[in-house]
Amino acid sequence: MADRRTIATYCGIAGPIVSVGAIVLATIVAPAETFTWQGRALSDMGRYGAPTFPLFNGGLIAGGLLGLPFGWRLWIASRNALERVGTALLALTVAGMIGVGVFFLDHTAVYLETSLHGFAALSVFGVAPLAAWVYGSGAVLAGDGRLAVASFWLGNVHPIVWLGWVLSIGSVDTETWFAVPEFVAAVALGGWTLLLAVTLRRRDDGKLAAPNH
Repeated sequence: MADRRTIATYCGIAGPIVSVGAIVLATIVAPAETFTWQGRALSDMGRYGAPTFPLFNGGLIAGGLLGLPFGWRLWIASRNALERVGTALLALTVAGMIGVGVFFLDHTAVYLETSLHGFAALSVFGVAPLAAWVYGSGAVLAGDGRLAVASFWLGNVHPIVWLGWVLSIGSVDTETWFAVPEFVAAVALGGWTLLLAVTLRRRDDGKLAAPNH
């Protein structure tokens, strides 16, 4: 029987697959009146009353919930303070992902008078690159060059794609093609989380294969 650490590691593999998979599937089945790449944000697929409401929000919530035990697994495997800070920031990002699903667009029509959707989304897209950079710095201190480089560059994807969007559109006050940088950033976050989980899995396999002295 798999122990808690192994299960938590696999949660880190499953989480990004579930969340990104739900987003991709939602973009495929969403009708044009509720979502287009050119004129809408990804969160429009989770808007109250949209046909993709349960798929989009459910995928984010499920993926986020799977990410929480992985956050614990990453924390106990951290090799220094910077990796732990990066892990804490990743946990905040995961909580924000759950928040995007819980505080969907127009959730004020159902509950709460103040919309928390923007705050939840900002905690995902704003904190994710910080998590990758800080954790990557910790990996440098731990002598893990490959993980450090991968973390830095997957973190760099976020500002690069958003800057590219602003420069191409010429304004930040628009939803034109807004879903594109959102999706790229979501894939970068999912890819980094998956990388961390696979790295931990390989470490565990290496420990099991090591001879006992």
